[in-house]
Amino acid sequence: MNKTAENCRVLVAMSGGVDSSTAAFLLKEEGYQPEGVTFKLWCHGSDNRYPEIIQRAQSICSKLEIKHNVLDIEKEFKETVVQQFVDDYLSGITPNPCVFCNRTIKWRHLLATADRLAIPFVATGHYVRLEKNANGYHEILKGVDQSKDQSYMLWQLSQGALDRTLFPLGARLKIDIKAIADKLGLHDDNQKESQDVCFLPDNDYREFLQSYSPERIAEISRGELVDEHLNVLGYHDGFHNFTIGQRKGFKIGFANRKYVKEIDATNNRVMITDNEHLFSRQMIIRDVNWVGVPPENRIEGIVKIRYNHKGVHSQVNVIDENRYLVEFSEPQRAVTPGQSAVLYQDDHLILGGIIVSGDKPN
Repeated sequence: MNKTAENCRVLVAMSGGVDSSTAAFLLKEEGYQPEGVTFKLWCHGSDNRYPEIIQRAQSICSKLEIKHNVLDIEKEFKETVVQQFVDDYLSGITPNPCVFCNRTIKWRHLLATADRLAIPFVATGHYVRLEKNANGYHEILKGVDQSKDQSYMLWQLSQGALDRTLFPLGARLKIDIKAIADKLGLHDDNQKESQDVCFLPDNDYREFLQSYSPERIAEISRGELVDEHLNVLGYHDGFHNFTIGQRKGFKIGFANRKYVKEIDATNNRVMITDNEHLFSRQMIIRDVNWVGVPPENRIEGIVKIRYNHKGVHSQVNVIDENRYLVEFSEPQRAVTPGQSAVLYQDDHLILGGIIVSGDKPN
């Protein structure tokens, strides 16, 4: 699809924040005809931010003299993203709901709304870049501002979605975006940066699980704290209170610091170990999506095992149609099942997958 600016309409996902607001402004400056859309999502607790978010987005669109749309998908968001988050945690893994939401909610509804309004393109305020390679595939590249790069979150997007998407902030620095927003009066000093998990106002997942699923939490009784040989070292109040790498909440003292190495939800068992035994030389990933390139049986690059991970040179080899073995050039700490792992070559996002474990395949 030809993404030329002349007389071209584009639907911009707007949260009322600096990035999405400035993205809409920049698109208009480039000759596009942007319209804003704000999703009304579900938010836990009494601190529901969405009426304020919608009002602010409407105000920004009015200032930019563009149309604003509101889409209420609260029920679907709760039944998909939120429920998947709960199910994952209560199965003993640590999910990344933002990655899941980008594919199942945000882009699906962006594109569907754009189709309904006969708008050819969509746009967001993500700090990433797109390039079309020699084979005609769209490749995702890191944002020029490496400190704000968000490509990690987008590895599940399809070629069809990328073909219609614009990322106007990808080639710019955050400091410059903030300066533009300040000059235009789009920036509110009292407004906080977007949170990692939008439906948790205070990011307290333990309190959220207790409040959201009290019946399921009540079924989780006291469990064992064990070492790597399954020797019982003590007890805990439920596996859901722990994540890989955690060193607090054991309710018992140890001569040396202990950290969570493994969570066994089936047996309500939490394995703890010393820091030096928290490192893995390899991991298994599943549900791999190759972005802009055809799948290979073997590939090398820099792998990130979480959003703020600096990355490590790794080799990725196919195990079967749904699993790949990732071998690190040096051991990595706290490989966490449920998190996304992505592989880069230079600035190019090559593939992503969901971490299964740091164990060897059977």
